[in-house]
Amino acid sequence: MMHTLRLPFSMRGFTLLELMVVIAIISILATLSTPSFIRYVAKAKLLEAQNIATQHQSIIEEFILINGKFPSGADFNLIKASLADNSIVSSINVENENDSTGDLKLILSESTGVTEGQYFIYSRDENRNWTCTSDLNDNLLPPLCQAGESP
Repeated sequence: MMHTLRLPFSMRGFTLLELMVVIAIISILATLSTPSFIRYVAKAKLLEAQNIATQHQSIIEEFILINGKFPSGADFNLIKASLADNSIVSSINVENENDSTGDLKLILSESTGVTEGQYFIYSRDENRNWTCTSDLNDNLLPPLCQAGESP
């Protein structure tokens, strides 16, 4: 007489159809969340550019306090901080300097959500106020920064 071994529980796996449904749901969720994820990554990287701008605004303010004028391009090259090799900012310079006014321009390197050559321009007026313009998409613009014309 032959005895069969019976397990006390039923061993049942997933069917192919159940696995395909789960994969389809995960794919749909990933597709819907990807644009938001890319935007969040781009905004996080743009914080680095804003920090660099703030640092250089302070350097310019100190230069004006000591020298009584906005730094020229040559002066700025002597006092500006160096950029990291992997920075989102590819170059930084001053433009339109006139007495105590001028522009601080940051050119961005290609990154998630950002195209090579896009920019931030921080302009200083006679009242020591800084305003920001940029050619970034509206959904990437940081607070207090306005869309601007391409220079």
